[in-house]
Amino acid sequence: MTDSTTASVDLASTPNTPSGTTLATLGFAMAALGPILIIGAGLIFGLDDLGFFLIPSVLGIVGVVLSRRHGKIAKAVSIVIALLIGMLLFWTAFGLSAPSSFFDFVPAILVLPGALLALAGSIAALVARSRGSESGAGERRAGFAIVTLLGLLGGLSAVLTLTGRDTVPDSIAAAADAVVDLKDFEFDEDAYEVPAGGTVLVTNDDPFLHTFTVDELGIDVDLGPGDEKIVEIPSTVEGSGTYVIYCEPHTEDPDDPGEDDMASELTVG
Repeated sequence: MTDSTTASVDLASTPNTPSGTTLATLGFAMAALGPILIIGAGLIFGLDDLGFFLIPSVLGIVGVVLSRRHGKIAKAVSIVIALLIGMLLFWTAFGLSAPSSFFDFVPAILVLPGALLALAGSIAALVARSRGSESGAGERRAGFAIVTLLGLLGGLSAVLTLTGRDTVPDSIAAAADAVVDLKDFEFDEDAYEVPAGGTVLVTNDDPFLHTFTVDELGIDVDLGPGDEKIVEIPSTVEGSGTYVIYCEPHTEDPDDPGEDDMASELTVG
């Protein structure tokens, strides 16, 4: 009789679905979907060097699987995976400031929030497993609310991306002193030359936000996906000079850009 009672108590103390599991699973799914979207955009637009994003994608999928398991080791590994994803892709959060760039904004609302949700949910599930508390309708409703909010924000971003593109009339574009094409996280030329007071036609052929930035000339122009913009070079530049032009989100050191930085040179004179 005692053994039977003990077994019943042990069975009751281990919930079928510990509290926090549903949110942890959702968080890992969000964290995996973010880099998958980036990979998809890269494949569609013919971008290179996408292998890095496979790592957090796989980690997120593994996290989804482990978050559904009941063992303490699985929960502990889930916590580690959530931390790893957050550290690998923390920079995606900067896309929150660019709702008109779908492939910047949507990963921003998925990856880091998803990693934090997965971390919190995994910790909660680990604690709930020992306490015997189960995931309930309230947690499922919270998950549904999060998915609904993400869908609305993603849809709004898609609309803004498709309708918010800037274009330049052909007559003005033809009169530009130089043309700069931003493609595959690179400037299309190693150097450009423009007269003082001249104009530059800048086009962004990537699905991500770029900037045309020259600190010394006070130039900092944002270009969303598919944007065309005319950049005016100050007429007050005295003599000739060569300056670094770079994309702010994709350059670590604008003063001394390396091979992995998105930068070029602009000679004015």
